[in-house]
Amino acid sequence: MFPPASIPPGVFVSDDQSEVTSPLSIAEWLVGFHKLARQMPGCIEGICKAGEILHVPSGWWHLVVNTSPALALTQNFVPIAQLPAALEFLDQQRQSISGFDCQKVTDPYKLFIERMEALYPEELKKAREVLEAKKSKWDTLVAAKEAGAGGFSFGFGADYNDDDE
Repeated sequence: MFPPASIPPGVFVSDDQSEVTSPLSIAEWLVGFHKLARQMPGCIEGICKAGEILHVPSGWWHLVVNTSPALALTQNFVPIAQLPAALEFLDQQRQSISGFDCQKVTDPYKLFIERMEALYPEELKKAREVLEAKKSKWDTLVAAKEAGAGGFSFGFGADYNDDDE
């Protein structure tokens, strides 16, 4: 396991974090990068025995290898403190969402919002307020301009004409 700021060797993340490139198989990564990974600061390696549970913190890079026949159960959850980030990810990085039957779930963001509204409306409201407050000044200015309220415009003045050289 690696903390979020320590990207494992052999893994490449795009600048906007929308794409992650890594070896195609766990075996390929183990052969090509495991030895180097073990020498990196932040690397945590361990063995779980029968009946033990391992918690992988949000955002941590991790890889699991079963050394013998095993049953593994995985559960993901979103702590309240991470709900705004989860909402933003589900909305802005839809192409990065996996694990759904695309024939049955066509809009995971919408499904998540519907379930949150039904079960945790106050938490959803607070998370949306955090996201709204996070909007940049640029977004606010552009939205005001689009709404016809003045706002910000990037131009050279109303009298400029392409023919005026």
